[in-house]
Amino acid sequence: MQKLPFYAQVLMMVVLAALLVGVAYWVMPGLKNMGEQIQRIRADYTEKERQIREGQAIEQKLPEFEREINNLQRKLGDIQQILPTGPETGDLLRWIKNMTDQSNLGLKSFGPGDLKPVDFYKVFPIEMDVVGRYHDLGIFLDRVSKYSRIINVDNLRLAALPGGGDKTIRANFTATTFVYEEPPTEKVEEAKK
Repeated sequence: MQKLPFYAQVLMMVVLAALLVGVAYWVMPGLKNMGEQIQRIRADYTEKERQIREGQAIEQKLPEFEREINNLQRKLGDIQQILPTGPETGDLLRWIKNMTDQSNLGLKSFGPGDLKPVDFYKVFPIEMDVVGRYHDLGIFLDRVSKYSRIINVDNLRLAALPGGGDKTIRANFTATTFVYEEPPTEKVEEAKK
């Protein structure tokens, strides 16, 4: 290069500089794209690491969740025994008839009412009319209070029976029991979200 005249050396430097600028211009957009791609990959990697840590934390709590699920299923079984999913009118009538017979009461009427929805359960009123002695009615009501299902007795009306025979009173009352109502699947799925 020293043997070339000065203007040739300058021209060669200009050509070399132009060539370097051209190569840099052609290569740099690729480098810029690579930098952006590296940033995206790093952000994705960081997000995946966070998700893995969350998954590992959940996995560590899995036995605790399984115990909780088993506990809740046991409680649900207990609740479904107390609050059945259907009115079970036939079973209830047999049980009531059996209890009135054991309590020396005469079951004169058993009138199931309509189910009335309330929150997650339905109210099932049953109008009843029994005859017997006052003490026998007390025994019957005590047995009703100890039944595995929830049964409320209200609107109890007592009236004396004429004639002083074996049956001295007539009792009219409403026995109210409750039926568990499964929530619609749409609401359950929304609650999970």
